[in-house]
Amino acid sequence: MIKKILLYGSVITLSFSSCKNDMKEIRAITDDNTSALQTNLDATYEFTEKGVVKNRIHAARLDQYGGENPYVEATGGLQMTFFDSAFVEVASLASDAGTFYQKEKRMIAWGNVVLGNTKGEKLETSRLVYEQDSARISSDQFVKITSGYGVFYGKGLIANENFTEYKILQPTGDIYFEESQSPIPE
Repeated sequence: MIKKILLYGSVITLSFSSCKNDMKEIRAITDDNTSALQTNLDATYEFTEKGVVKNRIHAARLDQYGGENPYVEATGGLQMTFFDSAFVEVASLASDAGTFYQKEKRMIAWGNVVLGNTKGEKLETSRLVYEQDSARISSDQFVKITSGYGVFYGKGLIANENFTEYKILQPTGDIYFEESQSPIPE
C-alpha cells in the first residue's frame, strides 16, 4: 500500500513541474518594447527646434517603440538632411539603418554610413552617432574622409552636425599636399 502512494505522489509532482512558465518568454510577449507601436513605410519625419526644421529623416520603414526609453528605428535605407536656420541644406547622411532615441535626442546610424557637406567632403564609416542637443557627430569606428585635399583615414571622429569642422581622433597613413594648398582654413 505504501508503494502505491509514493508512486502516485511522484506523478503529480512531475505534472506540476512540467507546466512551469519561463518569465523571459512571458516578458517578451507582454513587453511594449518588443513590438512597434506604429510602423510607417516610405516615411519622412521632420525634427524642429523652436519651430525651425533642423533635420529631415526619410526611411523605407520607420518603426516607433514605446516604453521607458522610446525610440524610432529606421530600416531598409535611411537618409537624413541637416538644415541651417534659413532652411538651407548644409549636410546629408545616408546609411542602411538607424535608431533615434527620443528622450536622449541621439541617433545612431549604422551600415555603409556616408555623410557629406556642402564643400563636397565625404565621410564613410560603419557606425555614426549624432547628438542633436549638442549638434555633434562622432564615430568610434574606422573612418575615411575624401576632400579636395585627398583621402584621409583613421579611427574615431568628432565633428559638428554640418560636417564643416571635424577631427580624426587616430589618423593613419601619410598625408601629401602641395604647399600652395592648405587643408587648414584661414
